[in-house]
Amino acid sequence: MSTVVTPRRGGAGSSLPNPLAWRRRWLGIDKDESAIAWAQTLPGQAAIHLVLIGCLALMPVLRTSHVALIAVSLVLCWALPRHRLLVVALTGAAYFLLRPFKLGPIYDYFDQTAFAALATGVGLPGDVMLVPLGIAFLGFAAAMMWNQSRRAFGFASDRPLVFMTVLGAVLTVATMVVPQDHVAFLPFWLALAFLTQSFFFLGYVQLDMRGKTPIPGHLKIGFMRPFWAGFSTPIKGPAYFIRFSAKSDADLAVARLKGLKLIVWASILFAIWEWGFNRLIFGQLGFPRLDNLIAATAGGEAAHLGVRWGAVALDFLATVILMGAAVHAIVAAIRVAGFAIPRGMVRPLSSRTIAEFWGRYLFYFKEMLVDLFFYPAFRRYFRSSPRVRMAFATFCAAFIGNVFFDFFHALPLLAVEDPFRIWQGFYSYCVYAGILTVGIIWSQQFQRPPSPDQGWFRYDVVPRAQVITFFALLQVVDDSSAIVPIEERLRFLVGLFGVM
Repeated sequence: MSTVVTPRRGGAGSSLPNPLAWRRRWLGIDKDESAIAWAQTLPGQAAIHLVLIGCLALMPVLRTSHVALIAVSLVLCWALPRHRLLVVALTGAAYFLLRPFKLGPIYDYFDQTAFAALATGVGLPGDVMLVPLGIAFLGFAAAMMWNQSRRAFGFASDRPLVFMTVLGAVLTVATMVVPQDHVAFLPFWLALAFLTQSFFFLGYVQLDMRGKTPIPGHLKIGFMRPFWAGFSTPIKGPAYFIRFSAKSDADLAVARLKGLKLIVWASILFAIWEWGFNRLIFGQLGFPRLDNLIAATAGGEAAHLGVRWGAVALDFLATVILMGAAVHAIVAAIRVAGFAIPRGMVRPLSSRTIAEFWGRYLFYFKEMLVDLFFYPAFRRYFRSSPRVRMAFATFCAAFIGNVFFDFFHALPLLAVEDPFRIWQGFYSYCVYAGILTVGIIWSQQFQRPPSPDQGWFRYDVVPRAQVITFFALLQVVDDSSAIVPIEERLRFLVGLFGVM
């Protein structure tokens, strides 16, 4: 008797496509020898750069001018692969001089100052007047680095972040005490603006100087605002990028392929957010956004309980997807430049504990808080009590560092906008950071990771549902704009459980 063998679907001898096989091959492209060889050819390199730049241009998560800067930087890194760190330093210095501030309201106020008026009088853009001021601040940064290596001024070299914080506090008081029409106000205010907007970048550079990796001075200055910075938090310092810099042509090809995979994934996420959430759910279907629903509830227009829970869930998913697209796009650009750094977000929705989610969601923001706040506290305090030591260090990072990061950037606005609104936003963000900190400490101290022996439901479903619910509800109070008072946000949060 003869046996007829039917080829399996998608296997050898089948003409039917197998999407799962394509997906596996795509995900393994950075380990495929033929793909690595292709990425080392001129057409392959050109294709990777064109895809990346094209995807960035089509994803309006970055300003057009920022995409142009990234494109120029990537082309220079491509043309000068052995000098990519120098390219990063030069383009970073140019970026800092042309765009030194992160907050738009600071530029809005600067446009009203005498410096901007002087530039306009001679036919120049007002921002041009920021260039000499930026050079002066780079001089201050260079002096901080010199003092760090020479230890001429012990307090500034031993505690650089504390020193800059004290300096920021003094400048803040000066801008609030000195009248705006006084000749001394503008120098104080501009010094505060430059310091607050560059604090964490300079902090990382100072931190790297204590390491064992030798870093030339011009590279340190360039990392005051590297070309990928934009809205993102600092992604470590120059020593980190030296560590992940490609050491060979094959390494460079692998880094670029990793960047190619990530920018494609970022584009898919952005398309889901734009067409699925922004246009369909919040647009055509008219489902209310969470902030609008909270404001309406505060005004006495309470929606159905199911609508409120739906808004919490949908807004949380939309935020995670959009943030993932933005973070992946930035890391993809860095990888194509030749630095195979880890991803900035790694499957946060698969987290089984609150602490795990916090590390997976915005990895580099968490790393910044850990490097600059957790470790200093962990090394110095409560060394005889491990549990208290861990809890206090976590408090320093998740609460003090988190609030400090959000509020310190806004210090220049205290003198030129309504200070009460800013203080209200600060208070609101403290509530959010406090709840987050309690959740993380509880997770570290008491939340045991589930075991596979507990079964699929208790291992895969229950812990993940608990973590997602916690962070979805937490976003209700995650706001520092003070447009809706924190009391109304808390009332909305309690109302989700039928308590008004």
